[in-house]
Amino acid sequence: MSTPGASGLMVIGMAVLTAATQAQTITGFFPSTIFMSGPEVTSFLVTNATSLNVSLAVITDTTTAPVESCNGTNNTDNWASTHVGTQTNVFKVTVTSKKNLTRCAVSETNCCTEDLCVVETLQITACENDRPISSLLIHAEIYINTTFVGLVSDNKTVIPNQIYQPLGSCPCNLTAGACDILCCCDQECNSSMKALFNGSCYSGIFGGNVSPPFDQLCSVQEKNHAPDWFPFLCVQSSMDNSPFLGYFYQGDTRNPSQTPSFNLSFQSIVQTTINYKEGNPILMRRNGFGELFTLPQKSTIGKCVNAAPVAYLQDFNVSCVADITSCSDVLTVDLNVQVNSGNEVIFIVLLGLIIPTVQIQNTSVDIVNTGAALSQAVQCDVIVSADYTFIWNANVITEIRVSIVTANISLTHQAQLSQRFTTTFLTRNSTTNVLSGNPGYQVGKPVIVGNGTIPFNKSTLKVWKPVGESLCSTAGQTPVLFGQNVFSGCLFEVVGENCTRLREKALQFLRSLITVDHIAMRGNSNVSDPSEWASIMYDLPSTTCTGNCAAENVMCLKVPSNMNIEIITAVTGAVEGIPQEEILAAKVSFSTINVECVSACNLSLPLTNSVQFIQVPAQPLATITRFQTNYTEYDCEKNDVCWQQLAYPLTIYYTGEPYHLTLAKGMILVFFFISAAILGGPWNRICKAWNNTL
Repeated sequence: MSTPGASGLMVIGMAVLTAATQAQTITGFFPSTIFMSGPEVTSFLVTNATSLNVSLAVITDTTTAPVESCNGTNNTDNWASTHVGTQTNVFKVTVTSKKNLTRCAVSETNCCTEDLCVVETLQITACENDRPISSLLIHAEIYINTTFVGLVSDNKTVIPNQIYQPLGSCPCNLTAGACDILCCCDQECNSSMKALFNGSCYSGIFGGNVSPPFDQLCSVQEKNHAPDWFPFLCVQSSMDNSPFLGYFYQGDTRNPSQTPSFNLSFQSIVQTTINYKEGNPILMRRNGFGELFTLPQKSTIGKCVNAAPVAYLQDFNVSCVADITSCSDVLTVDLNVQVNSGNEVIFIVLLGLIIPTVQIQNTSVDIVNTGAALSQAVQCDVIVSADYTFIWNANVITEIRVSIVTANISLTHQAQLSQRFTTTFLTRNSTTNVLSGNPGYQVGKPVIVGNGTIPFNKSTLKVWKPVGESLCSTAGQTPVLFGQNVFSGCLFEVVGENCTRLREKALQFLRSLITVDHIAMRGNSNVSDPSEWASIMYDLPSTTCTGNCAAENVMCLKVPSNMNIEIITAVTGAVEGIPQEEILAAKVSFSTINVECVSACNLSLPLTNSVQFIQVPAQPLATITRFQTNYTEYDCEKNDVCWQQLAYPLTIYYTGEPYHLTLAKGMILVFFFISAAILGGPWNRICKAWNNTL
């Protein structure tokens, strides 16, 4: 078995070679460099070679890069290598040490006598017809095997309780080679030195309490001349109970290991309990191995990468433009995966797996030629967009829905292709119980709308999400997120229409996006309480020509082309110091354009929609008096000292905790101060008089 480091490399190698075998374009060892600290190590070779032989050589000159050679064999005096095929075009290459890695007995002559048995560098060269294909470098540092052979006692090793066990024989011995004054356990102090301070040795835990007692102890009252009210606020505690002791491990028992060796169970490395938290990477199983669930995303430098981990409860929406000269340059997603739900235990493979529900839609897409022509045209099936929706509850994923839009392209030149990838996390009851805050809206959460009568039917406000050729007939919809302005659109196909019908159809299609009449004022608005919902105001344009209609002999006037949604928001309060935003009103208005067409219009009319969030003050600002303008001495915003806020915790402006609790705590504190001031002096005099009479 290999060491933990080699095991980790083997897992990474298996993940990489799996991707390599899928691409069928990468040849080589995975991993290609290994640090070996055990008697055996394994790597995987991906190649299309039909006949394969392995050459093993020991590198003596490690200062220069070794040259690949097929002149060696698969065995040396101390090493042996084997290779077997595990799957198509994949070979498992194993290198084993022949050296005896145990301690020498008296009668043995061929074994390790040094603590460090092997320090060598090996090169494994894969060859086809005496031609090198790839090479693997192994740096071996192997120690003797300390495996115990014989009877092992069942006695338990007792770990002492560190609270009562000293961490050292003399903790107050701080100076090496010299006597520490007042440290009676210091071995450098002879009897004559100890006689000078024998009566004043350090007290406390094992003579290690080198710090003075803290002032809050009742026992230091007389020494430090504490004030009269001190007895009411001091701490009764033993000197041995020092805060400098810290927290120690409570005593427990451990059974000794029966077989210590190089072997380390791979299960102990990856065994863990998965409980997803926000930001944790999502796990999956692919080809029998546990891996991170990845999707194409943008890196920190703005470039899209094909496989980036997906984080739990973190949405993203990225658009990637890929330069393609072959089908392999297109960003892809793997639909044949099983995602871990988050409530099971992982061993070698993942349990509690979820298979995504996939819906695939085909469309046509145009690519932009940006370079030279290819030697041969290539037909590629590409992914135009991939939308992942994760349904979750607490720390568990319950369902995954995937919507894929694909297209077939003919690649004749070097070109560019735009692709879009999104992930959205929704609660289990999100379709019927949308919650975007409690109570106010949270930025980035969907805006909630309602329709019908009490109780309202809740849904989310949406805008167009064009795909493919950006036609309105194939456009999807995406939720409007609170606090994020949006502008989108699509191309509306018009065939054989006059001006009146053109205006009616354009307005009808724009209005089909919003069919509701109320918007939720809060993120948790009650569907049965009309006071928590605001009516949406509509400013509809006319579909008939009004005013100067003579120009309609040459063009269609005032054709609706844009629908603008204005949402008025305000900060209306705070919960535990966090500002809460609400929606005060919403208005839908339309913009028009003139279209150069009169009758039998055949055109592609661009229709757009926009969402704009406008924040206004919840209350008008208070007017500033002439005194506040001229004199800022008592202005808390411009001075470090503000006398008006001396009793701030007792005022209604303090929102850290409920007002009645703050008032009660303040009154209790005032009572203690008054009691200490009144009873401090008389109490001391009564005690002294009582002691004098005894």
